Amino acid sequence: MKKVLYTVTRVGRENAKVSGLGCITDSDLVTAQIGRSGKPFIKVYEDCLKHCHQVTGSDNEFKGAFWELIEIEGREIELNYYIYYKLVD
Repeated sequence: MKKVLYTVTRVGRENAKVSGLGCITDSDLVTAQIGRSGKPFIKVYEDCLKHCHQVTGSDNEFKGAFWELIEIEGREIELNYYIYYKLVD
């Protein structure tokens, strides 16, 4: 796993932006976040790195758009994200 500085923006009615220090695996972005209730949790954006590409003119910055389906109360909801990350040496 490699350390990264990341920014994840969830796109929708209300845009929500989260940033911090996280890790990447071969295909996932792993972040530590604090929920609305104040409790910490680990969020894994599965297979999101295959949708990210290198930023032109940089060696260690990547960005991309990614979506996932989650189930809430028996309904499937599509969540859209913009992801940016920079590898930390």
